[in-house]
Amino acid sequence: MNDNPDTPPATPAPRAHERLLEAAQRFPVATQLLLLALLLLGLFAAAGGNVSSFVSSVREEHPSGSERTTTLELPDSVSTVVLSVPEDIPLTADAAFVWDVKSQRVIFEKNADEVLPLASITKLMTALVAYELLEMGSDVTIPGNATKQDSPSGLSGGERFAASKLSALALIASSNDAAYSLGSAAGERLGDAEAVTQFVAAMNIRAEELGFEHLRFYNTTGLDISATEAGGYGTAREVTYLLEYLIQHYPELVYTTTQAETTVQNTAGETHDAENTNLLVGQIPNILASKTGYTDLAGGNLTVAFDMGYDRPIIVTVLSSSRNDRFSDVARLVDAVTDAQ
Repeated sequence: MNDNPDTPPATPAPRAHERLLEAAQRFPVATQLLLLALLLLGLFAAAGGNVSSFVSSVREEHPSGSERTTTLELPDSVSTVVLSVPEDIPLTADAAFVWDVKSQRVIFEKNADEVLPLASITKLMTALVAYELLEMGSDVTIPGNATKQDSPSGLSGGERFAASKLSALALIASSNDAAYSLGSAAGERLGDAEAVTQFVAAMNIRAEELGFEHLRFYNTTGLDISATEAGGYGTAREVTYLLEYLIQHYPELVYTTTQAETTVQNTAGETHDAENTNLLVGQIPNILASKTGYTDLAGGNLTVAFDMGYDRPIIVTVLSSSRNDRFSDVARLVDAVTDAQ
């Protein structure tokens, strides 16, 4: 079984430089920003707890919402202080990797180069390649084979959606039928062979172009192909670098994954509600992107990017945990990073 349901993007996130300009116009004095940041950190601490303390309360339900904040870039002397976290953080995951994007430093790693099944983290590459091949405003028809995917999210054959809405469903709700439909539509542009097969080949070519030696894909969803063969493979390190590429080059593509829930409308005006499969989405401050994954072969996977302040993105990835402990594992690592400031 894979993570699943259904969902689309709200208003696309503004480009990074636009967010910085808007923030600069509102707060022209850097000192005031620093004081505000310190005040917010104090309020967060006074509110009680860290991310880990929240995990037990979200085992059975999603958080009610999330909030995205904007930060300004401060001098490198402030934003590239080396972070140090304990090496013995207890994790269920077989592999983990924590990456400081700003300073390009490894903060924590555990079996970071072990090749493991990716499950629905595969959909990050599906969304990327579809984004580069399709106009996001173009309509995509749900093919009959899409609804035959394991754990369908309620889409019907013949329904039509804007490509951007299917991308949002694939990422926020881990919709297998949405991911398959995107691959089918984009694959038709690549030649005369079977569309999804061509698209999966393009996913692997794109991985090679980006320098990922171990990322390999066999379908658009990450669903297990059999009891012994997964739909995608990779390492915690390369999953992290893939998410880094997305938040740096296509932040608007993954912005929807910062939402706790959303509603997608097809071209006929019918709606599909979807919840984020990441139970921590409303609990990680300044979350930038995330993607879950779960299958029998993969166990529980999760990758999360967040801004710890002063335009300093941190990415945390765990692979081969359990369905529930992937959230505990990421929460412990996020807490360790924030405590290291």
